[in-house]
Amino acid sequence: MKAIKLASVFAVSAVAAAVSTTTFAADAIITGEAGVEYVSYGSGEGNDAADGTNLSELELHVDTGVVYAELEIAGTGTDEDVDIGLEKIYVKQGAVSFGRFDGTVATGSFFGMDEIYGGVDLVTGSSDTDSTGVRYKVTPELTVALEATRPAGTEDSEVGFAASYVKDFGAFKAGISGGSVGDANAVNVGLQSVSGPATVSLNYGVGEKGTGTTTDREQLTASVAFAATDALTLTLEFSSELEQEIDGTYFVAEYAAGDLTYYVENYAGDLTDATNGDGNRTIVGVKSVF
Repeated sequence: MKAIKLASVFAVSAVAAAVSTTTFAADAIITGEAGVEYVSYGSGEGNDAADGTNLSELELHVDTGVVYAELEIAGTGTDEDVDIGLEKIYVKQGAVSFGRFDGTVATGSFFGMDEIYGGVDLVTGSSDTDSTGVRYKVTPELTVALEATRPAGTEDSEVGFAASYVKDFGAFKAGISGGSVGDANAVNVGLQSVSGPATVSLNYGVGEKGTGTTTDREQLTASVAFAATDALTLTLEFSSELEQEIDGTYFVAEYAAGDLTYYVENYAGDLTDATNGDGNRTIVGVKSVF
């Protein structure tokens, strides 16, 4: 994705031990996509729709060298409505970083396409641990972290631990990651190999989510990405929730021609139907990314 680099000096005032009142030089980059698509649903899954705003997205990436932030503005598919979210904002101090990461170190060993599943994460009865974390990169391969849930209802925030170890062996990459917070826990293992134009990834994760009475989780995800030509890429993901014995597939074909990308996507199976997801559907569209 090409990026547009903005003029590079921003006055950044810091908040809450993140930064002092000093002014920092900052690099800011805007990325995004826009286009039009047609969505055709399976019987009883939803209403077929043509849309020119649902895939529209702008992301502002700001890096002061001390603070990194990502702000996303995304179309909702409803007229001019947009969702605005601060996806990431964290402080960097050498090997230590802290703030909001929009994810957990517990899934750090996941490889490949993650449209359906992206690994077993840490989820209690109140929330996940995406919003608060302190990470320490011990080595290029090993990261350890303290992560916390958000308070909800009568539940206080809970602080837990997560770690990830990923090693590149040349012919393949392998990793193990996991963690625990409150009554929730997770362990993930991943493997990825590249052979010519094909990238094959295999992931397996187990864990428990909830507080008090927990729910077992056991997920398997395999994906293959194939670069048929410089312009054409085919990707297939198969995911299964082994505890519930349901599965689903996601397929996408993308063809890049100049500034435009033409694509076909397909969601199928129990994991993507109207009960467990947004519905079994096929999407045809064209977009430009920048």
